[in-house]
Amino acid sequence: MKIIISGLTGSGKSTLARGLSMAFKFEYFSASSKLRDILPKKDFGVWESKEGLDALRFRLAHPQSDAKLDRYIVKNFSSKNNVVLDSWVAPWKVNGKDVIKIYVKADVMTRAKRVASRDSIPFKQALSFTKRKDELTLKIYKKLYGIEVDSDLRPFDFVINSSRFSAEDLLKITIFYIKTASAYV
Repeated sequence: MKIIISGLTGSGKSTLARGLSMAFKFEYFSASSKLRDILPKKDFGVWESKEGLDALRFRLAHPQSDAKLDRYIVKNFSSKNNVVLDSWVAPWKVNGKDVIKIYVKADVMTRAKRVASRDSIPFKQALSFTKRKDELTLKIYKKLYGIEVDSDLRPFDFVINSSRFSAEDLLKITIFYIKTASAYV
């Protein structure tokens, strides 16, 4: 089984993906971490910072970094079993009967609060960075693939609003869904 978790900045996708990886004892793969390895400038700290936004602007002007990452994901992730992938775009690129695709959504205020807490920055700054990061990242995938990552939910088997749940409850609900769905695969 392969599980892909997608969602916007601060939605809880990485927290959920790591939790699922531990719960099922699956390998965890972060597309964002691999992207840092591919980009020429790697020392920008978090994406939700001035330097992180500069890296996003670079990606927008040079989409070959994202295309390289996506080729790597399709090639390597498709051949693996028992893996959880945290990625914005993989749900549109990876297919198969053994793939469960989950979209985690949350309103921008909730997401900015999470970013502020995670990155230890003021809420207003987190809100600004979150909005700008989303805007730039959405442009990258629209330009590269014509994908509306924030609104085209067709590839997903399960969509959940994480603003309504604690991280622990989100994990429990998602585990229940995966166990139920995998019984029908």
